[in-house]
Amino acid sequence: MNVLGLFAFGENPAACLVRDGELISFAEEERFNRLKTSKGFFPSRAVAWCLAANNLTLADIDRIAFGWDVERYPWKVGARFAQIFLKFGARARRAHHIEPDQGGFSNAVSVAMKWHPRQIRFAIHRGLRAAGLSGAIPPIEFVPHHLAHAYSVFPLSGFERAGIITIDGSGEETATQLAVGEGDSIRVVESIPMPHSLGWFFAMVTQYLGFIPYRDEGKLMGLAALGEERSEGNKWLETLSRVLKIYDGAYEVDPTYTHFGGHFYGDRFTDAFADLIMRVDPDARPIAYGEQIEVNGQTVSRYLHPTYIDLAWAAQELLEQAAISMVRRLVRDHGIDKLCVAGGVGLNCKMNGELLRRSDISEIFVQPAAYDSGAALGAALYVSKELGATIRRPFGGVYKGPDFDNAAIRRDLEAAKVKYTTLADPAAEAAKRLAADELVGWFQGPMEFGARALGGRSILGNPLNPRIRDLVNDQVKFRESWRPFCPSTIAAATTEYIHAANDAAHMIVAYEATDTMAEVAPALVHVDGTIRPQVVNSDFNPLFHSLIETFGHNTGHPLVLNTSLNVRGEPIVCTPMDALRCFFSNGLDVLVMGDFLVTK
Repeated sequence: MNVLGLFAFGENPAACLVRDGELISFAEEERFNRLKTSKGFFPSRAVAWCLAANNLTLADIDRIAFGWDVERYPWKVGARFAQIFLKFGARARRAHHIEPDQGGFSNAVSVAMKWHPRQIRFAIHRGLRAAGLSGAIPPIEFVPHHLAHAYSVFPLSGFERAGIITIDGSGEETATQLAVGEGDSIRVVESIPMPHSLGWFFAMVTQYLGFIPYRDEGKLMGLAALGEERSEGNKWLETLSRVLKIYDGAYEVDPTYTHFGGHFYGDRFTDAFADLIMRVDPDARPIAYGEQIEVNGQTVSRYLHPTYIDLAWAAQELLEQAAISMVRRLVRDHGIDKLCVAGGVGLNCKMNGELLRRSDISEIFVQPAAYDSGAALGAALYVSKELGATIRRPFGGVYKGPDFDNAAIRRDLEAAKVKYTTLADPAAEAAKRLAADELVGWFQGPMEFGARALGGRSILGNPLNPRIRDLVNDQVKFRESWRPFCPSTIAAATTEYIHAANDAAHMIVAYEATDTMAEVAPALVHVDGTIRPQVVNSDFNPLFHSLIETFGHNTGHPLVLNTSLNVRGEPIVCTPMDALRCFFSNGLDVLVMGDFLVTK
């Protein structure tokens, strides 16, 4: 039984193939079309690859599972939009003496009609034809978005029973959902409706600080750590608490700051929010994307001013408090001690680490594609279960994307007229180069899915070099100097570098670094003392495991810096030609691709 999972027309469209309840292939559209997040696209290329890689046609697909319940449109969700507008539009007038954004209601109607079932079915048909697929189109089943997120994580967690929290901007009319997974079933225990969205709250501050909302929230998370030293007495905590109110086991977001009102400065926050911030500090105006200022004679990004750093810290702190409050209630009311996390906000690895440390749980599992692409996987698993398949099984790893053998790699090398040498042991060569402080592009095996490069399409560096973070940020990634990097290590060395590692396979949970880690690899430890590690499983990626092990034999520390093989603003590379373009556009020293070594 073959189920094709889809998420489309929003952020991070993706496709996957689930056969008899097991994930076989998974790919995100951005990796093919090279457009970061590919917002609004149908995953035509991802679908075509999933089928071609498994020698299938549409005739071999039993169901298409779509990770958004468009059957709830336009009337049910449209009614919720209207209810929200009438209630909170009036609140905006009373509280801020302003008229609500008159486009808000018409925009709600537009959204409701855009997701009309007939419109989405037609768009799916059109997308499949654009992918070059002919024949009858299989039946399409629509799965509620947060339920799809829940099914993307619990069946793969290995837990017999666990709490599930899914947090994102919104899915249909839901912003956050709490559930309990047990055996083969998931039971929803609470749905928190929009506009009470933690995703909207975090996107609001993301845009206010000059980042791109729904893409740069990780930058806000990283920036927040720089304010840890001034956390006591942070003036923004009380201010932002007017937007995000936290109770015992619950929270509420005031949408007159996120949605209802004028949007002179940006679409993710209202003029009332800008007024709220500038009443506290008149100089803390919204930042334009890329805006710079002079500090001590140096030109730096405006958000590096302490005022904005402290604002980022307060937003991160309140996000953590809200999530912890809900999970503690989930633990208390349902007697669970394990937790599954998904939804776009689930990419916040600092929040995930705090949930593990402060929410009375013993274990955590976060879906590595926690954002909307993961809804394709969850929808496919849900529909497979409804058709009778067993979906609870050990997670088979993230390496489910396109793979290229040596013959394919050689063809691209020769087509590009690039000089190369053949290696007897790529892992040993890469480990030797790293020990010599060279920056290595690493392209091996199937592409991983999710937001992190996990040894399939990676940039690697020597973590023992105290300058390695600055070198990679400045010469390779071309990104902000304070951005942290993640360490990859092996299971045998976990306790030497990581405190209380639990789900540390996907760089998606922040852990406290040990003293050894801080001493030998300070460039990989963020300013708050945390790291976002990957403990490499030799069963899933034996070659990358061998590289780290060999580096350990050479240097005494089985540990490498690992970041995605791309430059800022671009998706992780997919093909050998993508890797060559990336390699020759930045300061990497060598590229180890299959059994070949490319130098400059």
